[in-house]
Amino acid sequence: MPTAAPDFSTLRPAPRSAQHEHEPALGRLQIFDSITRIDAAAWDEVAGSASAPRSHAYLAAIEAAGINDCRFFYPVILDSADRILAQACVYTITTDFTQMLPAALQGPAAILRRAFPGFLQVCVTECASPLVPSHSISVRAGLERGPLIRQLGRAVGDIARQARSRLLVIRDFLDHERADADVLLAEGYNLTSNMPLARIRVRWKTYAEYLDSMRSRYRKDLKRRLDRVERGGQRAVRLAEFADRAALWAEQVAVMYDRSKSFKRERIGSRYFEALGRMPADNRLIVAAERDGRTVAHGMVLFDEAQTIATYFGRDAGPPGNEWFHLLNEVIRIGIERGNDYICLGLGSYDAKSLVGADIEPLHCYARSSLAPVNWLMRLIPNRMARPEARARRIFRDDANSAD
Repeated sequence: MPTAAPDFSTLRPAPRSAQHEHEPALGRLQIFDSITRIDAAAWDEVAGSASAPRSHAYLAAIEAAGINDCRFFYPVILDSADRILAQACVYTITTDFTQMLPAALQGPAAILRRAFPGFLQVCVTECASPLVPSHSISVRAGLERGPLIRQLGRAVGDIARQARSRLLVIRDFLDHERADADVLLAEGYNLTSNMPLARIRVRWKTYAEYLDSMRSRYRKDLKRRLDRVERGGQRAVRLAEFADRAALWAEQVAVMYDRSKSFKRERIGSRYFEALGRMPADNRLIVAAERDGRTVAHGMVLFDEAQTIATYFGRDAGPPGNEWFHLLNEVIRIGIERGNDYICLGLGSYDAKSLVGADIEPLHCYARSSLAPVNWLMRLIPNRMARPEARARRIFRDDANSAD
């Protein structure tokens, strides 16, 4: 059960509105300001063994990583015996929304930013698994999820109110998870979208089976690219211990961050790699690309019983080679070897990921603002963050997707 809570005399739930008075709370809400104040075994009992991004160890690592200006909160619903019924991770983070403006408005926005440094710099309250496309809500097995998710949705509002945050986002839910999460619509949240998730459903026992299941043209293209990597003298290595090289990993990630033209926000440093290095060894790994005696690129990978999850990729400065593709292939190999159900390849680069067998799946968010015009805009353009899906391809012989 949770350990003694800090003094939250200044962080109390807002008074319940009249429309909710007939809906009794399902348990006692308590909000903690650090995951370290909650017993790890009690938290993980509810999170389960197939949820690395929601685990106590991962959240403790991210909290210790010093990401941007994040402050973390953990709303927990307890029964009369202090048993956790439901829980979530919530954090506040300043977000630069000028990135979402059309290109024609970027210049005027930059001029306004000089006069008003806070222009479109918004403190967002997010309920999600930090730094990965996954929601952070866990509900004890056997309980009805909807009402508890709704109560957590109110807790997110309480945290935002105290943080003076005008924008609340609860993300990321796959299509089949909306059946429970749509209760948030009754709390005034608007259904919006994130960028879609690329992930592979694993149905092979070995990497060789994965290759053999591909239609000829895709298998030949994959092998041709891998042969090119091998001829260039590059090899992929798996590093269970990596914290001592945290400065290198942070430098390589910074190269990609600075060059990215897509929406970007969290800037990670060496503390991220040091903190993740303290997680259980079976839940994290770095895959690195080595060439000519140098480590030229890397990718951080998370694991649980159900998923292999590719997260941050970084590489040395200079023209790109085949580093990203090579490491992507290694992540797929690892996920198959581990017998996971899914290999999650993250957001972006959808055409390339679809060519190695990833499905492109929508991710749904629930958002609301205390500013009426912002709520109106969210309802007007709910899919602003969505990206066109890669066209369906029949990568595998047993695929039922559209023909390429």
